[in-house]
Amino acid sequence: NNLQSTLTMSPPSIDEIKTLLEQSAYNPGIIPQLEAYVNECAAGNAEYYFDASRALVKLYQFNPQLAKQETVSRILLLSLLEFPSTDLLALLHLVPDHLQNSQPASLVIRCAELLDSCQFSDFWGVFETLAEDSNLSSLATEATNKLRQAIINVLALSYRSAPIKVVTAALNVSDASSIAKFGNVEGVDGNSVNFVASADNTKRDRVFQEGVSFSAISNLLSKASVASQ
Repeated sequence: NNLQSTLTMSPPSIDEIKTLLEQSAYNPGIIPQLEAYVNECAAGNAEYYFDASRALVKLYQFNPQLAKQETVSRILLLSLLEFPSTDLLALLHLVPDHLQNSQPASLVIRCAELLDSCQFSDFWGVFETLAEDSNLSSLATEATNKLRQAIINVLALSYRSAPIKVVTAALNVSDASSIAKFGNVEGVDGNSVNFVASADNTKRDRVFQEGVSFSAISNLLSKASVASQ
């Protein structure tokens, strides 16, 4: 129809994608438009839209001959960047094992596991390997600060303050002064990073203790995920 022919001429807008999903969500004929939108998201030219990613993965599920491994990897990485949301987990229920086990999708999934368990230092090592993949390198490079902000938000959710060396390791930065530019950071004072006070981190005025793992944050995130479902 006229709408689909128009979409094939230029990358679709989010409004056009919404219209397509309302009219033809189960029609494999819209796969090229959804792929184009995902590619625009990966290039930073379009707004992330979970429904578009989910619709495309569903269409791949029922039309496996049309599935593109590199597009699935981009979809998974885009959802990873929404951490601590459960978008990636929701998508994985629709992605077959052989695609999950392929590279670089498996690296994206490993990154998600490390983030969810708050193993931030280990996460960056895997993420740097992921950034070397030619299909994902541009997106991964652009996403670094977004992920750092997400990690800061998670730390600030549980702690009023934490040692600078803990925060720099969690963010994979060497310059402590760069921490102050992130949201939710009140300031850097001596050897500590102070986070903006919130209802969560002031309940017991929690301060990060040496030798204590991030398990408390991980448990808190799990509870928050369940509550949001």
